[in-house]
Amino acid sequence: MASTTTINTWIEELVLSLPPPSATTDLHGYKDNFIRTVKHHSYGRTNQFAVDEKLTGLEEKLQVYNLDDVAAELFSRRAELRKDHNDKKWLPDVLDLLLHLSHDPVHHSRTENLEKLMPRAETPPPLKWEEIDAEDPIDRQDEIWRLPKYSDSSSDEDEFATSSTPPSPVAVKHDLTEDVEVESAFEASAARESAKLEAVQFWHRSGPFVAVTETQAVREVLFMLTGMPTSIFTFTDRGVRPNARYCLGHLGRTTSRSLLEEAARLGSDLNSIRQWLRMPQSSAVMQFIQSAINALMMSFELAMSKEHAAILHQSSPTGVISLLQTLQRIEKASQSLKAVSIILPHFISNDPIAALNTIHSHVDTAHASSNSVEAETFLPIFLSSLTLYSKPIDLWLLTGEIETTEPFFVFEVNRKPRVASTLLHDWFTLAAAKDSLIPVFLEKFAERIFTIGKTAAFLRHLGRAAPNSCNSELGVAAAAAETAHLMMSSPLPFSATFEMILDRHLNNLLEASTLTLRYILESSLGLTRFLDALDYLYLAKDGVLLDSIESKMFDRIDRCLEMWNDRFLLSDLLAEAFHNSDCVDVDAITVQSAYTSSRSMENRRRSVKILGAVSVSYHVSWPIANIILPTSMVSYQRVALMLNQVRRARSLLEGRAYFHVQHMPLPFDNLNEHRLARLIYWQLSHFANTLYSHLTSCTVQTFTTTMRERLQCSSTRSLDDMIAIHTHYIAALEHACLSSKRIKPLRDALVTILDLCIRFTDLVTSPSAIPDVRPASGDAHGDFEASSFISARSQRRRRGRRQDEDYSSEEDDDTSMEEGYSTFVLEQDTSLIEEMVKVRDMFRKHAEFLIAGLRAVARGSSSSSSSAQGQGPGPQAWEVGENFELLADSLEGVFPVSRKVAF
Repeated sequence: MASTTTINTWIEELVLSLPPPSATTDLHGYKDNFIRTVKHHSYGRTNQFAVDEKLTGLEEKLQVYNLDDVAAELFSRRAELRKDHNDKKWLPDVLDLLLHLSHDPVHHSRTENLEKLMPRAETPPPLKWEEIDAEDPIDRQDEIWRLPKYSDSSSDEDEFATSSTPPSPVAVKHDLTEDVEVESAFEASAARESAKLEAVQFWHRSGPFVAVTETQAVREVLFMLTGMPTSIFTFTDRGVRPNARYCLGHLGRTTSRSLLEEAARLGSDLNSIRQWLRMPQSSAVMQFIQSAINALMMSFELAMSKEHAAILHQSSPTGVISLLQTLQRIEKASQSLKAVSIILPHFISNDPIAALNTIHSHVDTAHASSNSVEAETFLPIFLSSLTLYSKPIDLWLLTGEIETTEPFFVFEVNRKPRVASTLLHDWFTLAAAKDSLIPVFLEKFAERIFTIGKTAAFLRHLGRAAPNSCNSELGVAAAAAETAHLMMSSPLPFSATFEMILDRHLNNLLEASTLTLRYILESSLGLTRFLDALDYLYLAKDGVLLDSIESKMFDRIDRCLEMWNDRFLLSDLLAEAFHNSDCVDVDAITVQSAYTSSRSMENRRRSVKILGAVSVSYHVSWPIANIILPTSMVSYQRVALMLNQVRRARSLLEGRAYFHVQHMPLPFDNLNEHRLARLIYWQLSHFANTLYSHLTSCTVQTFTTTMRERLQCSSTRSLDDMIAIHTHYIAALEHACLSSKRIKPLRDALVTILDLCIRFTDLVTSPSAIPDVRPASGDAHGDFEASSFISARSQRRRRGRRQDEDYSSEEDDDTSMEEGYSTFVLEQDTSLIEEMVKVRDMFRKHAEFLIAGLRAVARGSSSSSSSAQGQGPGPQAWEVGENFELLADSLEGVFPVSRKVAF
């Protein structure tokens, strides 16, 4: 706190500094009154925090009014006060006083005035000539003050003419301000100047030969290289040619012509580049290449401009103007353009693929031959143009989208309407190599690029983003940039390095997208569950479930019911059988029935072909339908039909023929005939059981296990591999199960053998083969199996009698109850044993044909397998040939050769 004396002194000074006009006469009284008022006025201590808040608010207000400069000045002053005046307790009071005294400081004060408060060093006044001359007198006789006199005959070696009385600096300044007569500077003779001008214009000289100076020749060469018309050189369609009329005066004609021809060759190369640069290009890549080459041309023309400047200012690097040295410098400056002139003839107008192939080939050759000039010239152009070209490719790789404005070798098929189940097969197409739409250095990667993009598109349509959709560090452009970085230290050729890096980038993209898609297929779409359902529905994985279905269906067929294949009844049977299954969705099962034959049911039931009137379909979601193709589902149905037909023959042999052959007395007088019947039964049963066991255990189960392992194998790296594995699997399975169209004769022979099983069953269960064992009406102890088989002929006789007699409802019921399984009619002119012999002979004939055909097909499959090694998974990968050989060996056991029978 300041002392009382100091405060009184300040108050008196304040009163004297601000006296009112009326106080001039009574100043003493005014001072006493002011001091008394100040001392006896009741006021409190100033709140320093309130002052600080007011100042802060003032700064913010100034900033709101866009007066940042004033706010900055206020802030800097406050910071200065806080730094240097913290020990002054009365500082808040002063600031508060200034706040009360201030009124609109922005408009009534200027920040520039604050600068005047700062102490500054005095600036000395500018010196004058009089002051300098007074301190240091000028020696008028010094040579520096002598003014030279120039004339037309003077030269640089002339001595300066000195004046006797050098003028003062003031006089010199006055002389420079005087007007100069411009016309007096050009008083030279017009004839003499005209003669000099004509001497310089050498192209106006007459005569067969005109000698030019080296300076003139150099300037003509420079003009020619920049594309300007000259006299010494002539521009033609074949290039630039020197005019034989001109030669250098100080050189021989041969030497002069050699130098000019060398310059003309370089000019021809540059002229061809300029002509190509004038060609319009529509492709973005070609436009970029044209721009890059134009930049090289501009750089060269800048060097030529420097050569012109050196001649005009006579500042040649060697001190003299030499055409040979100029050509050497031009040769060095034009090395990049000369390299460009080599590749331009290989460019095709508006064909970026040909340009990229050419540049890539020359970059690779330049690196292999250590040609640094071509490598440094071509590599930036190739990398930049490839980056521009690969933009739609990288977009396809990362997101599965195709830019319509920038096409490349993958196209989107504009097919309407689109089916989501064919996304991987029909939505996109890859250009063929013969179409020249794929760069040479990308041909070996085109299929992989196509596969990666399809996988990304598949994920996008599933509502999932590809794992690398935002990763710009992978792709063709990134691989090219990484190759350029490695070429500084890589000993490998450029093409090998680029292929290695691009292969790694594509593998990373493919692996990431495939792993994501496989996880979605397993977790969300249930691919494995769907394959399990196919095994149960078509490949007879659970025989108990199939037996519960087929036993009822076969029973309806044997009873000759026309509605045996009613799709509603069969759908109910399938739903009842699979309702507890974890993998089969009964709502996805659809049964189709066909009624195409005009034959009676009695005739149709005699062949296993009747089972072809029923087909079971299983609904496939569109994502899985892209992997399990519709053609594969048809193959599943064919294999299922084949297995169903074999089970049909087995069920008749084991369920009916076995009982009659083993336990029923057949009407044979000779014991050998009984043995023949048992032998035929044994051969047919052994054939059917061996065939079915081979198809289920050695073929279906083995092939399916191999297919599942390959789908889960780490070597299956793409969705196309999964599709190929399953497609080849089902093709091999269909072929090995004798269901493919390629081996239709073998299938026909097999169906004939299965029909013979039905015929043999009808023979041994026909009424003619059974003695009179029909029980009387009401005999509960009769043999029901024997009594239930009556001939269709007797049934037809009863139908004929119905036209003449009226049967009661009870009689009709009895007749319907006696309807037998067999509809086989034994002709009157043949016997049962003769029919059995026919069955045996036909069975042997077709079985031997089938076995021989299996061996032939096995040899063909083995040869195709050996010739197709290393070509990826195919039908040969499941060893179809060995499978046929094994089946043929197994079926040969039906006809034992160690024991011969006389009959």
